[in-house]
Amino acid sequence: MTPDTRAPTTSKQGILMHACPLVRQGLLCLLSEQLPDFRFQSVDSFSDLGRQPGLTTADLVVSDLSDDEHSVAYGADWLVWLQSILGNSPLVVITEELSHPQWLALSRQPALSALALQTPQAELGPQLRQILAGTPLISPRLLPQSPPVPALARLTGGELQVFALLHAGYSVTQIAAHLHRSVKTISTHKRHLMYKLQVDNEIALFARVKNLDEQTCGLDNGQQFVRQSPPCLP
Repeated sequence: MTPDTRAPTTSKQGILMHACPLVRQGLLCLLSEQLPDFRFQSVDSFSDLGRQPGLTTADLVVSDLSDDEHSVAYGADWLVWLQSILGNSPLVVITEELSHPQWLALSRQPALSALALQTPQAELGPQLRQILAGTPLISPRLLPQSPPVPALARLTGGELQVFALLHAGYSVTQIAAHLHRSVKTISTHKRHLMYKLQVDNEIALFARVKNLDEQTCGLDNGQQFVRQSPPCLP
């Protein structure tokens, strides 16, 4: 008999947390179908999630914002901590809405993504593959519906600079130091951006920025402007 010389198949490791057994089972089946090279362990609480021996080395963690014991506020803080120890491994929050103030902290986490629980299967697969390829996103389904975005030509040069640097992940203070402007001036540019992009809070602004392409900044209405690569800031 000829020996089997094929290399053993190694599965990537995933962890899923959701408190509702029916939703958890549905998500487990869906994730397993969309990501056949992953092997998922499912748990029903943040406590059980924290006790998973492979948590810090997992290739993907998918979690709800709360469980039966803890509120959204606790869950958001816990997930910010979890993202800090996961490093570059993606953390995906699957939820129904982005209405809690704690989402501001979550939306700024570089490797964190948020998908809508009601996402159709045909959309979920490409979204998960995009996330695993290294491009985090926040699903437009989770954002408040807003009027059409005004033309980007109406943004000033200063606003475009600030927008590009926000896209790169820099804070208002860092941008002010780099552009030799006051924090108040940069904050004013940011406020004007929020008005012109028809967002009424920082969560929606960071989500809008986070969904932009790597080389061009394309907004939800399809308009684009070329983004210059920003220099390293302190």
